[in-house]
Amino acid sequence: MTNFYLLYGNDKTIIENELNNLLNKNNEIDIIKYSLDNTTIEEIIEDASTISMFANKKIIVLDNCSFFSANKTINNQELLENYLNNYNPNTYIIFIANTEKVDTRKKIYKLLNKNGQIIECQNNNNYIISYINNYLKENEYKIDDLNYFLNTTGNNLSNIKNELDKLFMYKINNKIITNDDIDKICIKNIEEEIFTLTDAIIENKTTLSLKLLENFLNKNYDEIAIINLIASQFRFLFQVKRLENKNKSYNEIAQILEANPYRIKFTLKKLANYTENELIKKIKQLARIDHDIKTGLIDKKIAIELFILN
Repeated sequence: MTNFYLLYGNDKTIIENELNNLLNKNNEIDIIKYSLDNTTIEEIIEDASTISMFANKKIIVLDNCSFFSANKTINNQELLENYLNNYNPNTYIIFIANTEKVDTRKKIYKLLNKNGQIIECQNNNNYIISYINNYLKENEYKIDDLNYFLNTTGNNLSNIKNELDKLFMYKINNKIITNDDIDKICIKNIEEEIFTLTDAIIENKTTLSLKLLENFLNKNYDEIAIINLIASQFRFLFQVKRLENKNKSYNEIAQILEANPYRIKFTLKKLANYTENELIKKIKQLARIDHDIKTGLIDKKIAIELFILN
């Protein structure tokens, strides 16, 4: 274990997961947690410089380290920079920054990168797949179709873990998870349901589209929220189509859009008969419907039904 870590990203669940991985590997070391919201740099350095009363070594977890971001500073930051150059080898510090980006030009970042390890905690497809594979391995389970599971649950790490735990209990005897198990046990997330509705609209399956819409309304989803979600999916479809027209493979498109490759491959088949202009037309129609509803020109339910029928 190195003496310094920086965990940063905009997904707190992933940060918490990475933090637990580090702490669980060193569960016999004294662990002390601070937040810079109510602790000074002087107090942190004093604690880091002293010997632990309960163990030979200790880990200090320091939350809310916004000073790693651009245009952010903290009082007496130079004291921390000096400590990074001359630190107590028996103390480990884990800095946590809840931010999407850090400023790699800063002296504090360069010092930590030189003497420690930087871990980016972003919610992307590669991280999610790695997390699932590790979690399956730790619990000695196998899954037949990982992409099918992800298409059902979505990419929220907390939700993924909950659904896996449910599947583990359900398949405790043979520990092999099939697509049928996923259909029986897992709850489809709203994004996946919107994908299903959008797919039905694209394929001109009017009866199915209206049935799916009715399911949303029965769950008390607001029509404007549904319209905005459909519009978001059509923007996603437009991006996929444009990248395809630039001769990108479905794996390249998935990487660029940070999406599931299985979903991209499936989407490309659906878009075979669509042009970019046709998708833009759909997006504009949805924007006009949203405007007409908000200005009282048309009823919400009628508006979205007309969009499906047309």
